[in-house]
Amino acid sequence: MLLLFMYSMFTLRAQTDTNTVNQLNKLADVYEQQGNYTTSNNYANQALQLAQQLNFKKGEASALNNLGLIQYNQGNLSEALGFYTSSYKICKSTNYKNGMASFFCNTGLVYIDLENYNEAIIKYVSALKIYQAIHNEAGEALCYNHLGTVYAKQQKFTKALAHHNMALKIRVQLHDTLALADSYQNIGYIYYCKKDFNEALNYYNLALTTNLQTNNVWAQAYSYTCLGNTYENVNNQAQALKNYLAALQIYRQLNSIDDLVELYSSISQVYTQIQNYTEASYYKSEYQKLTEKLNPTKYYSTQNYSTN
Repeated sequence: MLLLFMYSMFTLRAQTDTNTVNQLNKLADVYEQQGNYTTSNNYANQALQLAQQLNFKKGEASALNNLGLIQYNQGNLSEALGFYTSSYKICKSTNYKNGMASFFCNTGLVYIDLENYNEAIIKYVSALKIYQAIHNEAGEALCYNHLGTVYAKQQKFTKALAHHNMALKIRVQLHDTLALADSYQNIGYIYYCKKDFNEALNYYNLALTTNLQTNNVWAQAYSYTCLGNTYENVNNQAQALKNYLAALQIYRQLNSIDDLVELYSSISQVYTQIQNYTEASYYKSEYQKLTEKLNPTKYYSTQNYSTN
């Protein structure tokens, strides 16, 4: 009886510890989606260390995947691939389908950054098949979203819109706020590229409204920036300024230099259009100050915003 009791207590403790790993990974994922990479990294590393102590392979793979996402979102592609590959090896050895699909999705993002779009499509189709086989609807939506992004970059806007709408349909059913905002943003981007600015404004406003329900300040700032770009294209300088300045306030708080450079340039341009040369000169000066410190090669303007 004593041995049975001790075994039961050991099993309960093990379950509690693995649950802790899962909770740490969940927290890492939440903070990563909110753009709080320092906190996300702390939770992911805690999850990794505990999972390794417990020989909890699924938890270890998830932690490695989260660490890869954090590196990817900070532009460290080589480091991201290293974490993704380590995660995939564990997933494959344990036949962890969700983890294998995540690997294909996340490496697809790297191939997008490398402009190898055909390889990215192969990765997303591979992930989609796995998610469909295990009936993971959120995963399916994610794949459709990523495929829409790739087709947009290839300027295949009809296919891009179709895939983004498939993602949107699933995300509405799942009531996934963060993912919904992402879909609205991406559909707005397609219409922006097609120069259908009224539809772009409609979806960008939906994205902003949805993003304001979350703690993802990066996404909120990006929505404001996209609205500013679109209003500028329809010669509504007042609304363009309103949205640019809202984005500027957030990016200053975040000290996001690349984004500030882009916004200073855009704001200066709008003030020039309305012949407010004093303000135009001020923001042009701010732009020049930053470009002396940093020579950005990648601006924020109408890039696609993606979440995991």
